[in-house]
Amino acid sequence: MLLPALQRRGIVQPTAVQEGTLPAAQEGRDIVAVAPTGSGKTLAFLLPIAHRLRTEPPPRPRGGRVDPMHRLRAVVLAPTRELAQQIAREADWLFGGTVLRALAAYGKTAISPQVQALRKGVDLLVATPGRMRELLEADACSLAWLRALVVDEADRMLDMGFLPQVQAIADRCPTQRQTMLYTATLPKQVEELARTLVREPLRFGERVTAARTEPKAFDAADDLKTPLLLHLLQDTRRTGVLVFVRTRRRAGWVAEALHRNGIAVGSLHGDRSQKQREAALEGVTSGRLRVLVATDVAARGLHVPALRSVVNYDLPLVDQDLVHRLGRAGHGHAGFAEAFAFVDPAEGDRWRRLAKLCDLDARLAKMPEGVAPRAPRSRTEVRSPEAKEAARRERARADKRARRDRVESMRKLRDQQAASRGRLRGKQRGKPIDASMRPGKGVRG
Repeated sequence: MLLPALQRRGIVQPTAVQEGTLPAAQEGRDIVAVAPTGSGKTLAFLLPIAHRLRTEPPPRPRGGRVDPMHRLRAVVLAPTRELAQQIAREADWLFGGTVLRALAAYGKTAISPQVQALRKGVDLLVATPGRMRELLEADACSLAWLRALVVDEADRMLDMGFLPQVQAIADRCPTQRQTMLYTATLPKQVEELARTLVREPLRFGERVTAARTEPKAFDAADDLKTPLLLHLLQDTRRTGVLVFVRTRRRAGWVAEALHRNGIAVGSLHGDRSQKQREAALEGVTSGRLRVLVATDVAARGLHVPALRSVVNYDLPLVDQDLVHRLGRAGHGHAGFAEAFAFVDPAEGDRWRRLAKLCDLDARLAKMPEGVAPRAPRSRTEVRSPEAKEAARRERARADKRARRDRVESMRKLRDQQAASRGRLRGKQRGKPIDASMRPGKGVRG
């Protein structure tokens, strides 16, 4: 039943990681695989899981129906909600025509629909570690019948601080299970996690994989990065551009600068809601958006065929993330991919270290002709985050001075009114009340 699904997708030849791990995974062996992003790791673990789920059905009481809580026999842990959704979609088309069901579960969304789906019966659960623990604590699912556990993008789990949660989830799984760990790099902490999870595994790949795309690096000071990016985007054939920045604030700043120059752009970072994230990814996939500005939340595991170009506006905070960033380009379009890196002069040593780590050419290209800091068009011209912060502080100081002046003015006014009332009382003191001065006419008796 799985072969027709692969043929419908036009998948007839296994990738290197699939060819190297599938035979052992089909036999039920544990796997530790190091392979670059976009190399086919998702199918490398979904295919043996689908085969096992079909050949090892859940326990069924004699003459009765399968308990939905007993159906959960495979769990995939993914570091981000986007990756969890993507893996679940891959499982859905792979399971097409079978009774198998997959579910994606992740945080920052309502948990009740996910709980209801689990209680109806799910064979494969793809979840982020935090939401997985919430589901277990709510008794929404049981791992007692688990047969396969997958940790995808394990090095990203490390970067995001999820390794303790992954270990806690693994401790609740049966010891007699198959464990598969897939990653693009294998730092020491991930290696230590692997030793606690797997038993006599098949190992595939090197500790650090080379980048799939060789970037062209420019010697670009920070104030020249936006003009350089606009220069690259002058080529209207350059679509499906993913721009990586260091922080969420810079993502908003760069996206606003592109928008002001008439470029259809979206953004993807930790402050965006789930609906906004999905809209941004859909916009790039459909071609409605030409550019997506993102933090490293988009660096791992996302498979978006429309992405053709990767721009490292800022160098990554974690060295290994450069491999993942460059792996975002070229999933479609017959493998076409291009990448760029903007290197500030202060980051020259760091760029050379990154290039050596990822087996890249560390030479820097000169700035193209005509690229220079742009003069502000108006008082509302986009400014750097530092300039915006300085302006914000100045506005706060001005507001504080204005409040202090208003308080002082009110104090003086109250003093003047009090003095005036005192003078009036002094003039009236000791004088008899006239017959015409009746109560209610403004004169107090």
